[in-house]
Amino acid sequence: MAAPRKDAARNRELLIDAAREVFSDRGADAPLEVVARAAGVSRTTLHRHFADRSALVASVLEENVRRIEARAAELDEDPLGAVVLVHEMLDDLVRAPWLAAVVGDAEAAGMSERVLAALEPLAAEAQQHGLTHPGVGAREMLLVLPMAMAASAAAERTPRPQDEGAATEQAVRAVLHRGLFTTAPPGS
Repeated sequence: MAAPRKDAARNRELLIDAAREVFSDRGADAPLEVVARAAGVSRTTLHRHFADRSALVASVLEENVRRIEARAAELDEDPLGAVVLVHEMLDDLVRAPWLAAVVGDAEAAGMSERVLAALEPLAAEAQQHGLTHPGVGAREMLLVLPMAMAASAAAERTPRPQDEGAATEQAVRAVLHRGLFTTAPPGS
């Protein structure tokens, strides 16, 4: 009896990983058949685990939040932990522009509170070490994420050479970083 449960758990994990990849490439409205195929399972198996697209999207978001919480725990008591985590979240947003379309719903709002709770101790540690500007806490750090998503979406709509797009992304990151932290932006 344990083998089917282990197989089911593996299929669910494969589906979430595949959805993350497919959504990053094609957006959250990509055909679910493409997600099932990328996971190596049937569409029936996909629907056995996820009643609809929003359930799959919610599961991908939940997994993202779990990863952020785990990473925050790893960085606990590191004065640069907030800097590292904010930039890792920015990296995730660049790889997953589809998130901009779904972060406004009610379930995502609850997940944002969990991310805020995970980031708060890191922000406090950074503040104690003078690594943030006065008045900058976890909530302000999270505010840069939608700004980065908006800048990324605007940059995608503007045709430009790839190297120029990368330079624009670096400039946006540097501006956002300097608004929060007293340290030099990574890579500068």
